[in-house]
Amino acid sequence: MPSSASAQKEEDGRALPRNHTGIDDAPAQGVEGPTRPLTPGDPSGISHLTPRERQVLLLIGQAAPNRAISRQLAITERTVKAHLTNLMTKVDVSTRIEAAIFAYIHHHAICRPAA
Repeated sequence: MPSSASAQKEEDGRALPRNHTGIDDAPAQGVEGPTRPLTPGDPSGISHLTPRERQVLLLIGQAAPNRAISRQLAITERTVKAHLTNLMTKVDVSTRIEAAIFAYIHHHAICRPAA
């Protein structure tokens, strides 16, 4: 005779269809279908970036640490931090992670020369 715990699991398993996850698949009340997730930043700020800020942002998007960025661009780590602070303000992101996501999403716009 199966234990009461295994009997309960077996009974619970029969209560749901085999492919059902147990998560309510019905949309939330008032939601009109799938929505696009919000992305960080303001793409209009890209036009205000200096060429060096664009370079730093692209490297941030490649997950490069400040030391690697400073070596690649032949600038000090302190200068990298200054560029990062300035570009984050211009594109309206508040963390390095948001800056990396922003750089990934808007890579082509960042690569274009400033007008």
